[in-house]
Amino acid sequence: MQTEQETFLAEVLSPSQVSLFLNCPAKWMFRYLLDLKDTGTAATALGKAFHETIAHNFRQKQETTRDLPLAECVEFFGNVLGRELEEVKLQKDESPMELLDLGTTMVAKYLGEAALLIQPAAVESRVAGIIGGVRVSGYVDLLDADGRLIDSKSAIKPIKGIAHDHRLQLTSYAMITPAATGARRLDTVTKGKTVTLVQKSFCINEKDRQYAENVYPMVQDSIREGIFLPRRGSSLCSKRYCGYWSICEREYGGSVRDD
Repeated sequence: MQTEQETFLAEVLSPSQVSLFLNCPAKWMFRYLLDLKDTGTAATALGKAFHETIAHNFRQKQETTRDLPLAECVEFFGNVLGRELEEVKLQKDESPMELLDLGTTMVAKYLGEAALLIQPAAVESRVAGIIGGVRVSGYVDLLDADGRLIDSKSAIKPIKGIAHDHRLQLTSYAMITPAATGARRLDTVTKGKTVTLVQKSFCINEKDRQYAENVYPMVQDSIREGIFLPRRGSSLCSKRYCGYWSICEREYGGSVRDD
């Protein structure tokens, strides 16, 4: 039987909540039901700093129509990264300076190859609507002047396609953002030995809509059933990539990968 808190949390879902639940119900429980702090990892700290820097640039570009100088963005990135790393326990092979150097290269790559051609109409704007009978809300990373939704991400290695969570996120926002045309693009900066920018453009289709219409009520029902087991088969179920690793070890036993 679900608790009142579970019922309340499931009343309004976001694409990130749904994706998190599908990837690992236990992680959803730790974050949204138990409200436990995600200690974060070097990867999440780097990703947040990169994302906030890109948003910072586009917010001012709405007014000036010009991108910020690279040096200003790099300084902003360094400040955010420093703040995020204060909450993270780095692994033995991770260092703040290496992360700063990597992030600086990522920011330079995005500003030099993607940002120049984008004129933002809305940045980090809240949207809400109904999908599959479920109330859905969230924040759109970027809506450009042509009504195209653009989401910027960082990834560990080059991607071949569009991951289901990214596709769901962009589909959901296209369905509940009045000014969106249905055109979407995912910009991914990879963090491998060579930093690269991969841009994937696509348009929302009927299959995308049907999936969204089905997955939101399915996840809502699953949350209300109250079964939150860890997804052991996930590549992110490890000490390096999950900020709830220690909690999961304690609650569910020691079969989570220590790498």
